[in-house]
Amino acid sequence: MEKLDYSDKRCLVVEDRRPFLMLLRGLLNALGAKKVNTELSAEAGLKACKLNKYDIIVSDLHLGTNRKNGFEFLEEIRKCHLVKPSTVFIMISGDSARSMVLGSLEKQPDDYLVKPFSQAQLNARITRATQRRVTLAALYSQIDHQKYTLSIETCKHFLQTEPRYTNHLLQLLVKLYWKTEQYDAAEKVLSKVLDERALHWAVCSMAKTHLLKKDFGKAIELAKCVIESSVNTVEAYDIIADAYLQDNKKPEALKYILEALELSPLSIDRHFRVCEIARENGHFELAMHSARSIYELSQRSVHKNINHICGYIRSVLDIAENSEHKSVKNRYLQETSMTMQRLQTDETIHQSPDDFDFDIFESVIHARMLLIEGKQSEAKKSFEQTQIQIEKSFSEYPVAIAADSLKLMFDLGDFEEANKLIKVLRNNEDKVDESILYLIERETANAADTYEKYLKHNKKGVQLYGSGSYQEAYEEFTTAKKVCPLNINVNLNLLQCLVKLIAKTKKPEGQHIVQGRELYRFIEGMPLKDVHHTKFANMREEVEKVIS
Repeated sequence: MEKLDYSDKRCLVVEDRRPFLMLLRGLLNALGAKKVNTELSAEAGLKACKLNKYDIIVSDLHLGTNRKNGFEFLEEIRKCHLVKPSTVFIMISGDSARSMVLGSLEKQPDDYLVKPFSQAQLNARITRATQRRVTLAALYSQIDHQKYTLSIETCKHFLQTEPRYTNHLLQLLVKLYWKTEQYDAAEKVLSKVLDERALHWAVCSMAKTHLLKKDFGKAIELAKCVIESSVNTVEAYDIIADAYLQDNKKPEALKYILEALELSPLSIDRHFRVCEIARENGHFELAMHSARSIYELSQRSVHKNINHICGYIRSVLDIAENSEHKSVKNRYLQETSMTMQRLQTDETIHQSPDDFDFDIFESVIHARMLLIEGKQSEAKKSFEQTQIQIEKSFSEYPVAIAADSLKLMFDLGDFEEANKLIKVLRNNEDKVDESILYLIERETANAADTYEKYLKHNKKGVQLYGSGSYQEAYEEFTTAKKVCPLNINVNLNLLQCLVKLIAKTKKPEGQHIVQGRELYRFIEGMPLKDVHHTKFANMREEVEKVIS
C-alpha cells in the first residue's frame, strides 16, 4: 500500500468527548496532517463542512444524547453536497451492538472502526479509502450528479485500468444498471462473477436483480441462500419481504420485513416498508409504531419533514377506522386529539414550510374523526369548509395536507376532487414520501369499483340531460347519488334535473317536490367551493320557484 501524504489534507474530527477528540487530532497530526479542525457535535460539523471542503472526516457514531449522530451527519453532508466526491468518511464507535453497526454500515461510510484502535489501523483505513476515492473521483462525481449513462461507461473504463478495485467497481456497475432498468445487463455481469466464485455480495445482488425482473421465486431462493451463509445480511431479508409482497404472499412478507427491522431498526426506509406491509396485512397498530419511528428518527436528520408527523397521525386514525371494537376506536380517537394538542407546541410545526397551515390540517383531521364516528354530514360540512379555506389561502393545494384530504375525498365520494389532488401530488413527487404514494395506490384501488359506477351514471346523466331526456337523466343521477350520497356535484346535477322535470309537468309529482326541497336544504346548508357556489347561484331562483 502506498504511503499517504497527509501534509496537504484538510481533516475534520467530530467527537463529543473532548479527551478522545484531542487523541484523534493527535493521531492525525502524528501521521503528518497539518490542517485538522475539531468539532464536538454533528451540528457544528455541518457548519464546518459549509465553510470548508475536507479531504478526510473522522466522526464518532454517538455524538451526545438528543443530538444528531454520526450516520445522520454523514447522510446530511452527502445529500446536501457539502463534501467532495474524493472526501473520505471514517466512522468510529465504541458501540459494537449489532443494530448500531448494521445501521451505520447501511449509510455506507468509507470505513468503520470499533474502539479501541491503533494509529496504524486508522492510517491503513484512511490510506486505503483515500486512494480509492481519489482514483475513482470522476466516477463518484458523475453518480452524485445522476449522470448514470456516462457513469456506466466510466465504470467500464476503470474496470480495465484499475484492477485493484474490480469488486467495488462491479458492485457500482450493477447498481447503475438497476438505476437505468437494464436488469439483463446486471444479470450478465453477476453471472460472470458467480461463474468464478460465489461471492456473498454477488449472490445478494443477483437476488435483487431477479426481484426487479419480477422473478420472485428465484429472488427468494437466492436471498435465503445469502441468509444461510450470513444471518446478518439485512438486505437479503428486505429482498425476500418485497418478493413475497409483490407475489401477494402478505403474511410471509411481514415475517421477513420484521426480521430485517429487528437486525437494523434505525432505517427510515425500512420503517416505510414495514408500514406498507403491515397495512396490507391489516396490522394497523404495527404500522402506527413504525410511523412513529419514522417521525422520531427523522427529527435530527436531513429527512426531517412535516409529512412524517402527519403520517403518524394518519396511522393512529387508521387503527380507529378499522377497529371493530368501539372502546378501541374511542381510545385511538382520543389519542389523536391528545397528539394534536401536543403538536401545537412542537417546533416541527412552527418550522414547517409555507405550504403547511396547522389550523387547516387540524380541521382536516377533525373532519376525518367525525367520519370515523359515523357523523357523515357533519364530516362533509367540516371538510368542505376546510377546502374553501385552502382555496383562499393557497395558489396550489398544500402537499403536506393533501394526503389526509385525499383520504377524506375518497371516503366521501368526492372523486372529481380526488383526481385533481392526485395530479398535484404526482407533480410534486420531491415532496411526497412513500406513505403518501402508498395511500394514493391503496385508496385508488379500493375505490375503483365505486368510482366506476359513479362516473358511469353521472356521465350518462349529464349526456341525457343535455339532450333533453330529463326523466332518463333523473334516473341516472339518482343511481349516481346512491353510490356517492354526499357528492356535491351529483346532488347539484340531480336538483337541476328535478327542476326541469317539475317545470315540464303540469301536475308535478309530490315526491319530486319533496326530494327537490331535501336536495335544496342539503346544498344550501353545505359550504360550497367557488365552482359549486356559482352553479348553485345560477339555478337558485328557478329552484326556489318550482319547489315553493
